Amino acid sequence: MRRKKQSDDITEAPADSSAEPASPVEASSESQSKPAPKASTRGRRRKAADEDPDAKQLAFDVEGDPPANEAAPETSDPPAAPRGSRRRKKPDVSAEATPEPNMAKDAPEPVEPQRKPKRTRSKVKDEPATVDPLEEFSVGFPTFSFRAIEPRPPRSQSPEARGSVPRKSRDRRRREHQDLEITAAAAVQPRTRQTRTSAKDRTPEATAPEPQTVVEEPKKPEPKPLIPIPADAPQIVVRDGIPSLVREGKVIPPLAFFGSPTTEERSAIVFEEIHMAGAAGVHLHFLLTELEVDRSAVSESVAIASYLISKAAEADPEAQVILRLVFVSPTGWESSYPDAVYSDQSGRLAEPSVADDEYWDEARKCLIDFIKQIRKSAVSQHLIGIHLERGEWFIADGVGYDTSRAATRKFRDWARTRYNGDEVSLRAAWFNGQASFANLEIPPFQTPKAEDVSFVRLSRKERPWVDYHLFLSDATASRVADLAYAVKEASAGYFLAGVSYGYTFEWAHPASGHLSLGKILRTPEIDFVAGPPSYRNREPGGAAPFPCPVDSFPLNGKLYISEEDYKTAISSYAESDDFNPVIKTPQALECVHWRGIGAALAHASGVCWMDLWGNGWLKTSTIWNRGTQALSKFIQRMSAPLGGPDVAVFIDERALAYLVDKESFAQLVQNVRESVLRSGLSAGFYLLSDLAHREQFPESKVYIFLNAWDMRSEHRAAIKARLQKSGKVLFWLYAAGLFDAGRESLERAREVTGIALKPQPFHSRTGTTILNRRHPLCEAFPDRGVVGGGTMVPSYFAIPEEATVLGEYSQTGLPSFVVKEFRDPSSPENNWTSVFLGEPSVSSGLIRSLGQYAGAHVWNFHNDVVHVRPPFLTIHCTGEGQRALALPANFSAYDLLKGDWSTIESATLRFNALDGSTHLFLVGLREELQALLAVSPDDALRMEDIPTRPENTTRFDLDTLDVSIVQLGEWIEGGVPEEISDEWFLKPLATEPFEEAPFEEPATEEPGKVGRRRRSRRRPMDSNGGRGKSNAPEGFDELGLGVMFRKRD
Repeated sequence: MRRKKQSDDITEAPADSSAEPASPVEASSESQSKPAPKASTRGRRRKAADEDPDAKQLAFDVEGDPPANEAAPETSDPPAAPRGSRRRKKPDVSAEATPEPNMAKDAPEPVEPQRKPKRTRSKVKDEPATVDPLEEFSVGFPTFSFRAIEPRPPRSQSPEARGSVPRKSRDRRRREHQDLEITAAAAVQPRTRQTRTSAKDRTPEATAPEPQTVVEEPKKPEPKPLIPIPADAPQIVVRDGIPSLVREGKVIPPLAFFGSPTTEERSAIVFEEIHMAGAAGVHLHFLLTELEVDRSAVSESVAIASYLISKAAEADPEAQVILRLVFVSPTGWESSYPDAVYSDQSGRLAEPSVADDEYWDEARKCLIDFIKQIRKSAVSQHLIGIHLERGEWFIADGVGYDTSRAATRKFRDWARTRYNGDEVSLRAAWFNGQASFANLEIPPFQTPKAEDVSFVRLSRKERPWVDYHLFLSDATASRVADLAYAVKEASAGYFLAGVSYGYTFEWAHPASGHLSLGKILRTPEIDFVAGPPSYRNREPGGAAPFPCPVDSFPLNGKLYISEEDYKTAISSYAESDDFNPVIKTPQALECVHWRGIGAALAHASGVCWMDLWGNGWLKTSTIWNRGTQALSKFIQRMSAPLGGPDVAVFIDERALAYLVDKESFAQLVQNVRESVLRSGLSAGFYLLSDLAHREQFPESKVYIFLNAWDMRSEHRAAIKARLQKSGKVLFWLYAAGLFDAGRESLERAREVTGIALKPQPFHSRTGTTILNRRHPLCEAFPDRGVVGGGTMVPSYFAIPEEATVLGEYSQTGLPSFVVKEFRDPSSPENNWTSVFLGEPSVSSGLIRSLGQYAGAHVWNFHNDVVHVRPPFLTIHCTGEGQRALALPANFSAYDLLKGDWSTIESATLRFNALDGSTHLFLVGLREELQALLAVSPDDALRMEDIPTRPENTTRFDLDTLDVSIVQLGEWIEGGVPEEISDEWFLKPLATEPFEEAPFEEPATEEPGKVGRRRRSRRRPMDSNGGRGKSNAPEGFDELGLGVMFRKRD
């Protein structure tokens, strides 16, 4: 991500096919139960022509169709025009009847069947009577007769002499194929043209039935056995919700140093920085080294790595080293591994494909040899893990797709697994009747164009791109998991395994390969995941947010390490990463360092200070004195249990595969993340899949769904079982439930949101006018009452059945901001609230109002960056001036940087802030804070008994969670004619007389401001001429919308 910024649980269950084909037994029984169809007029003419060549037309009736193995005679007559045709083709009189090729010459005359009397339809239905089957013919009912196949007489002319083979009739083609087995396997096989042979030429081989092709379900690979971890081995242990690095019963605080000793000069700088870090008590070090994918070069890589570890041990005798091992392709690899070769969009040779098993099997063998050899070296006691590196395992924006032959094969296998080997489901999902697992191709790379109005791929014809984006991520995650298993296996469980992955909040292009973080987190061989803070706003005063859902890592038993590669002015070398801003002053560096430490304390993660290029960014004692202070804060973090946040933010990484528009991604994902961090609330960021796959999920008061577009069944079950209760507030941004495992399912949105949604007219502009200024959620919006704006296609509005409409789209007048409260007087524990906002613009004020509406505590009202998980509170100030933090009742605050009590049992914490300054506090009851401050570091760092790792997975019974689903066309606005009932308009009620409320003059306007006129409210007249109660749903009358919805009869 840093170097290539400018240039580079389970498989989802596919949507079942809408209908299952009938079995052969069912098809046979159905065909036998139906009466034989009456022969067509054309068939009668053909039969007559065979018996009497001079006769032009002779009609007779037959009893049902001839057997399937008897070919129908052919004539030169044109086919009969279909029913309803206005024009009948002229017959071709130039061709005469000719004998069918390969037929016997001496054949007896065919037996003329008996004529069938005409049917008469009775107007009165009598009760069925039991009659003898032989008597049915006498009463006029058709019967089936069977006779032996008799060859037809020869014709006077062959088809070759006639010039062309006569076209087979529709009935004849049906009869020739009526013996085919009606199965799903037969349906997906391409039909081949059948050739007829005479009885003389038939051989057992020709008459033997062809073997049926059965579509087998793909075999799932057997799970690998877990590698046992010795008790004295380095490992990640979760205690009180906090992941900790433990070795031989001692906890290593998660503050690390990274160095890049790529040259002799840079190596001297890095080892000097390691010496400073070790003197400050920081003993965890990451060192960059390379591993060439060549078995003959492994020994050289081991020698270099051993030298680096030994030099690090000399600089810091207590060094605990993790090698960041970069896989390097050997010279001429493209000729040795041709299936891994592909080019990027510029035509340059790309790195070997992650899908090529041959190349990565060689890399795996090299990795195993590397680990086995280095474990035998004298420095092995200082090596505790391997950080697997390959360009941070992402594909940069604009580079293109992996189009190698290996990727094509893997994509086909992946699709076969995803669709359970059912090509009918594949074709339905792709809207392509020719799609087959055997011939799937990688879709062409597409760059979003200016005329593209849709920001997500909604059409089924775009499903190949969605599937390929998911495949790229799954292939990457599978490769990383395989290498991590090799690390554990080769080291006998003594090495940690980590990876840089999961930049879910950063990559707007869906082909990044980083959409499978959930699978990485559920891989037991992976211990830690690393990533840099966002490069968007990492200067002082900025949020520098995590690139991933950081709170998912401790929930899944992993340690997240924030790689803070802040470029300082200490270095005199020029670096190529222009996207990384320079932190110019020591004061600014101190502020951003404490900002990162405070964020790690709140989210139970670690921090790594990086000298990315080995240019001496951190070569000063002032920085490492700060490191000593930071270590004490991490030790205190281990002594305080991790509580749940008040606000839980969900992001669905798999739904990002539908993305097209990068600007919409910035609005819906990145800007909302920024607003949450500046709302002053305690917030956590999670994967949506954590809600369904984690047995223990933190309790919160507000749940924000950023991109719940693909609402799969396990997500629906988890939301309904865990969140729709206990007074929780669920906030749905833009839209929810557009798909269900890739299939359109907007009509099911109400099942999880409680609010039915429908798309606006095409190309409608967003922008909401606030209607109810008195509602608590509307206080966060500006006085002008208009929110958002612009064009986002598609956009969605809410169907306000028993809901309160707070805002409407300014252009269309459709509900865009809706609140619906679910109240059960008999069971208050089942109460919950759903809030829908169709606008992509979400401010920190709205998030703050949602928190207050749900009863959450707001710590800061100044739009500063806040990371809080009591007892740790971090404020990174934007702008200077006085700050007043709100504390819960009887709380005290202790300043961790000054080492003094800021306030004792007070409701307000006041201090003077500078722009970009960072403030760290312990907040809570004074007695609890004093006990935390008195904890001995040795006691906090001791962990003699390693707790067992829980399985921590769960499943829900979907059958017990079904509720009635409203169809979008079921609710229509009152007074709309049936012919346009599918369209929605907001109109004044015209069912009852109204009287106007007294008009109030608007308040005096200030110069330069636009006044707001209070809306007049109309109430229906009751029978006594007074103001009665409207029949409109609750919330409409007081808003003055004048809209009534009724259910379709």
